[in-house]
Amino acid sequence: MRKASVTAGAVVLGMVVTAIVASPVVGERAEAAPTCRGDRITVADLATGCAVSTGTVVLPDGRRFAVPAPGSTVSALPVAASGTADDGDVSITNAGRAGLAVRVDHAWTGSAAAVRQERDALRSRLTATPQAATASKPSSCTNTTFTRLGFHWSAPVTWRYNPTGQKVSGAATIRSGADAWTGAIATCGRKVTSSASERFAGNTTQATGVTAAGGCGTSSGASVVGWGSLPSGTLAVTCVWSRSGVAVEVDQRYTTGQQWNTATTCSGPRFDLRGVATHEWGHAFGLGHTAQNSGLVMKPAATTCETGQRTLGLGDLRGIDALY
Repeated sequence: MRKASVTAGAVVLGMVVTAIVASPVVGERAEAAPTCRGDRITVADLATGCAVSTGTVVLPDGRRFAVPAPGSTVSALPVAASGTADDGDVSITNAGRAGLAVRVDHAWTGSAAAVRQERDALRSRLTATPQAATASKPSSCTNTTFTRLGFHWSAPVTWRYNPTGQKVSGAATIRSGADAWTGAIATCGRKVTSSASERFAGNTTQATGVTAAGGCGTSSGASVVGWGSLPSGTLAVTCVWSRSGVAVEVDQRYTTGQQWNTATTCSGPRFDLRGVATHEWGHAFGLGHTAQNSGLVMKPAATTCETGQRTLGLGDLRGIDALY
């Protein structure tokens, strides 16, 4: 586990977990890779290189993920309350016969062949941005850093809102968070035009694919934003399904375990929904975390009444401009 308040470093792809595979004796037939299945597939199981088409992967921290379709990746991207612990961002890629690659923050596990394959694919898509020197009083308009998650949208994000259990009337506020990243954006004395876009398709009764444990269920093909319980200290989680770096579905869940603010000003022990939604839509559009002390929207944790997260900083602006 990691403290959300700990400063995150610059983007690195991490070390690959490798396995020694014995070559078959000449004249012997190489056996096919084993198959993993069931509702409790562990990372130790995946390390055997087993092929997986269905089932549920259970991480050591207890988060559960429905196995994505071959050739697909599912990513779980939380934002935490400042000072609390979370278990990190997760991506699980189904590389078909090569097995599954699992990445938690920058640590890789799973099938060695799948890890090598996905690491190489990410290297062709990701750009690491060095961490700028941080002033004694960090400013969102002086920090230029951003990180990419390795996916983007090739079409507008069409999504629906499930109001069941909502702590506040949230659709319009959450959409404002999404629109902070789209169209003409002016901040910190800079202007860009982002081709990222979203289309709100109204309310739905369909459940979001984000689970109460902070994992991701099965892709439904429909993007749904809703409410529900989440692990203590987790404010929201975004799940994104993608294929070869192109996102195809995004679901979000905002916790019912905290009090929320939607007013222009904020007071008391409430978290600002628009600010948190801006962060989560940054993930949805393909941006990862920056350092907690960066002062940017994409830092990994929020404090109560942090209305400053409604407005992009310089690094946030550079990130969305690089993607769109």
